[in-house]
Amino acid sequence: MTSQRSLSITTYDRVKRLGDVLVAGGALAILSPVMLGTALLVRVKLGRNVLFRQERPGVDGQVFEILKFRTMLDPDPTRGLMSDAERMTPFGDRLRATSLDELPSLLNVLRGEMSLVGPRPLRTWYLDRYSHEQARRHEVLPGLTGLAQISGRNALSWDDRLDLDVHYVETRSLLVDLSILFGTIPKVFRREGISEEGQATRSDFFGPRRLGPYEIRPADEHSDGRLWDVLDRSTGTVLARCGIAPAANGAADVDIMVAPTAGEQDLIRRRAIEMLAGIGRELGLQQLRVATPPDGSVRSFDLSRSAAGGKVTEHDSSAVLTSSLERGRGA
Repeated sequence: MTSQRSLSITTYDRVKRLGDVLVAGGALAILSPVMLGTALLVRVKLGRNVLFRQERPGVDGQVFEILKFRTMLDPDPTRGLMSDAERMTPFGDRLRATSLDELPSLLNVLRGEMSLVGPRPLRTWYLDRYSHEQARRHEVLPGLTGLAQISGRNALSWDDRLDLDVHYVETRSLLVDLSILFGTIPKVFRREGISEEGQATRSDFFGPRRLGPYEIRPADEHSDGRLWDVLDRSTGTVLARCGIAPAANGAADVDIMVAPTAGEQDLIRRRAIEMLAGIGRELGLQQLRVATPPDGSVRSFDLSRSAAGGKVTEHDSSAVLTSSLERGRGA
C-alpha cells in the first residue's frame, strides 16, 4: 500500500507541474494589467525598487530568489525605520491584505521554483532549526498558498503551521490541492490571519517546541523564560523541569531534572536540549551549558551551529543538531 501511494504521489507531482505551468502562464497573461497598475503604485508610494527579492529555500532546501511586490519602506536608521512594524505602510498593509503583493511569485511558479499549492517558502536560516519531521516540508515545491494558509496562516503557532505543512506533504492529491485553492479565495476576501497578533507580519521561528510525544512549555507565568516543563503530549504529565540561568558572554547554564518515574530518561533529556535550543535562540543566547548525570559534568552546545542528525550525539557535542537538509542547501 505504501509503495502504491508513493507511485501515485510521484505521478501526481508530474501532472501537477503541467497544471502549474498552464495556470501560472494564463494568470500572468490575464492579470498583467493588474500587475502593471500595482507596480506603478508601488513605484509612487514606496520608491524605485518595485520588486521585493529574497532568497528562500525550496524543494530539498535548494535556495531560489522569490519575487513579490514591495510592501515596506527600505531600512533607514536615521528615520527610525528598522523593524517590520516601523517600515510597514498603510499602502503596503493593503497590498498584503489583498495578497496582490504575491502576484510576481507566479513567475517563480512558471520557472519551476514554486507551485501553486505547497508549504509557503520561509527563511533560509530556518533550515538549521527544523526538527527532522518539520524538515519534511521541503520534500515538495513551496507554494503560493497551502494547507496552513487556509487553516489560520500567521495566526497559527509555528509548531501547528509546520505540522500542517508536513500533513500536506503526506496527503497531497488533486482533491486536496483543489480544496486548498478554493479555500484560499474566501480567506483572501476576509483578510484572515494576515499577521500574528502583536506583530506587523509574524515573529521568527527559533526552533520546535514539540518533538514527537514531547512538548515544552513555561513552568509558570512568572518564570520569565527561566523555568520550562517537558510534558507528555498525550497525558499532560510533566516529565522534566528545565532551568535556564543566563551567564556572561551570551551563555546560559541549564539544569534538566527528569522525573524519576519517567521512562527513557536519556531520550527525554536529549529532546529537552533540542527544544531548549530554540528557546535559547529566542532569548538571544549563543551557548547552552548543560549539566549531565550522573556526575554533573557540563556539556556545551553552540546555538549558532547546526548539523544533520535530529539529536545530540557524543561525537559532535558542540552543536545542537536539528534538520537533515544540509545535503540540499545551496547557500
